[in-house]
Amino acid sequence: MKLRISIGIIVFIGLFTSPFLCAQEMSGLVHSNHAGTNVLLFNPAGMHHQKDWLSIHIIGGDIFLGNDYMYLKKEEFKFSQIFSGNIPAHPIGVNNESRNFYIYDRNYNTRLDLDIKIQGPSAMFILNEHAFALFSSFRSIQHIRNITPDLGRTQYYGFAYTPQQNQISELKNYNNSSLSWGEIGISYAYQWNRLLYSNWNFGISIKRLYGFAGYYSHTSSAKYNILNDSTIDFLSYESELAFSMPIDYDTDQPTDSYINGTGWAFDIGVEYQRLLDRQSKSFGNQACSQPHFNYKYRIGVSLVDFGKINFNNNAQLHQYTNTSYTWVDIDTTHYNNWNQMVREISNRFYGDPNATYRASSFNMWLPASLNIDFDYNFENQIYLNTSLVYNFPINGNYMQKPSIISIAPRFEAKDLEVNLTASLYQWRYPRVGLSLRLYFLTIGSDYLTSMFGWHDFNGTDFYFSIKFNIGKGSCTKRNKFGPCGEVHRNFPWSD
Repeated sequence: MKLRISIGIIVFIGLFTSPFLCAQEMSGLVHSNHAGTNVLLFNPAGMHHQKDWLSIHIIGGDIFLGNDYMYLKKEEFKFSQIFSGNIPAHPIGVNNESRNFYIYDRNYNTRLDLDIKIQGPSAMFILNEHAFALFSSFRSIQHIRNITPDLGRTQYYGFAYTPQQNQISELKNYNNSSLSWGEIGISYAYQWNRLLYSNWNFGISIKRLYGFAGYYSHTSSAKYNILNDSTIDFLSYESELAFSMPIDYDTDQPTDSYINGTGWAFDIGVEYQRLLDRQSKSFGNQACSQPHFNYKYRIGVSLVDFGKINFNNNAQLHQYTNTSYTWVDIDTTHYNNWNQMVREISNRFYGDPNATYRASSFNMWLPASLNIDFDYNFENQIYLNTSLVYNFPINGNYMQKPSIISIAPRFEAKDLEVNLTASLYQWRYPRVGLSLRLYFLTIGSDYLTSMFGWHDFNGTDFYFSIKFNIGKGSCTKRNKFGPCGEVHRNFPWSD
């Protein structure tokens, strides 16, 4: 399959090399007292507020699509079209061209994001003040941020859009990045300062990262002028391009190596619980006999996904500094592979096909975030959670997750849980979600209204989890005695 890359996309800042996708926090999974290993996604210290001493996670996943740049009109869109790809196109009024989507008329920079997560087999085990977990997952993240209004309109209408011609436009800190990797890890949490009615929990996760593919195009500064429908004058251009993918850059064919980089990351968190009942200083003799002490409220703070991947296999790093160029016939320039593209761009700007090449390795930071949550127990199986996910900036090239603040009341019982979530995406866009846990299965969405056509479609969200839990105190509650006094222990699902 040939790779045909338009220079109007790659040189002209590389917009839309990826679909518009992003992920939220899976509120119905991570904040539950029956979350099991899912609690690690938000705060590793949270293992100690779990009502289960053993949790076996089979499979889970999350996908969220969202942005504030483009949308589909509710009158023209059905949710099933997302999976069929049969989305109707409409004319845009320029060069008889059509688009499947519309763009918002924003006067500020916009963004698009991606976070797809597949959680593999994982397990959590708690014994008194100690908690342990092993986990695995596959993740793929993409984002495009700082899309200026000028760039957004040019990308939508094309170079023939006359209102955008013969005027100087400027970009600052534009970034288009994608990262796909697998991870395996271990978590430990310790409970200390066990006072009568409170305790503190500390947790840490260490993750080994295996990078499959990484790409970023970061433009720190650029000025350009679209002279006509086929010519762009780059007045200045300061940018960096890096990529490492499992393909041959001369033939665009897959390679035998799928792991192109490795790295480490860690999560660290702390949690305070104010308990409803007096806490015994004695411990259970068996894991299944340890008691669970319900809290009145708990407060947690964590830093997650702090780490990076070093891509040193099949990797290229290119830099464009202190350069300018007037590109004629840019609208008809196409390439069949990556090497042809980067060499031609280098030759255009510097007169040398290899002038932009800098290194055969580069680093990409994971999308670190600062997470804060407060969970209140109304003592009648009703809880209220408020949480904040704040993008944690790191110097250098890093992936960036959207910041989210949410409030989520829930009903939580042994075999049934219902969670309602109201959240603000990027501080300004309200979303409503709902999740349901029935025995071992949890399904939910943090953007449920997107599925019903009640408003213009600018994203959606869906997550699920299949896991089996065994509750604390289960053998004490369910022990049965035979006719000779022998104990028959029956381990139920979580209490």
